Amino acid sequence: MPCAATVLDVCPPDLTRRGAGRARAAELATMTGRPDGAAELRRRGLVRRSRLLAMGVPPPCPPVTGDWLADRDHWARLRERLAAEVERYARRHPMEPGLPTEAARHLLGLPDRALVDALARTPGEPRLQRRDGRLYGPAGTGPTLPPPVRAAVDAVRRELERAPFRAPEADRLAQLGLNRKAVAAAVSAGALLRVGDGIVLLPGADVRAAAVLRRLPQPFTLSEARKALGTTRRVAVPLLEFLDARGHTERVDDQRRRCRADAGGSGGGRESNPPARDPRAPRF
Repeated sequence: MPCAATVLDVCPPDLTRRGAGRARAAELATMTGRPDGAAELRRRGLVRRSRLLAMGVPPPCPPVTGDWLADRDHWARLRERLAAEVERYARRHPMEPGLPTEAARHLLGLPDRALVDALARTPGEPRLQRRDGRLYGPAGTGPTLPPPVRAAVDAVRRELERAPFRAPEADRLAQLGLNRKAVAAAVSAGALLRVGDGIVLLPGADVRAAAVLRRLPQPFTLSEARKALGTTRRVAVPLLEFLDARGHTERVDDQRRRCRADAGGSGGGRESNPPARDPRAPRF
């Protein structure tokens, strides 16, 4: 004799924790078997839209990213946790760049890295920044420079203020205690501008260099640029490539460049460092 059955959940969760069975039984007691997208999303927190459709449940809201739907309250809690993890990482690793996106995914137990990016884009306080696969706190914040590194950066700044485009040699950086890790922290903090491997100048040096080169007869050679900037070939080559990337200059041929007419003084193109700051008042 045929009998009827009501399916309460076509995709039940694994019962892995102690007491999960009892909690699940209580949850099932509240379910009727009728498709309810909002209730299903509340129970699951995160679920793919395609999964809900396969279950015969109409999606109750648009995806937060890709195919993923999120319960509003659950999403807000995840956003708070992500902000807390970004702040905690910054405190525990003061000289490191921001929290890696993949590490954030593991910390929050998320199934897809795209969800981390979507959470970072979600408005909230503190505001989160994404750069090079890492997450940072509010705009303008970065690694906190310990006093010895801050003192070394101050020494570099004093030297560069006298000769803005004569980047310190590797042995000078080593003498000051500015190894790769310390330099990376100073660049992320906005205290130095990296224009090439081992080549650091003051923030805003690219704009100043472009202004100098704009006064040269156009187009100009590498040698002419080097002399106008008062620097060496070691610095001039990566600096000009950096200016090309920023949209200040462009190549005419293998030997010559010119300043871009549409660059003005602001510089275009992509940025390889945080926004430039007043070199006299960097933020640590």
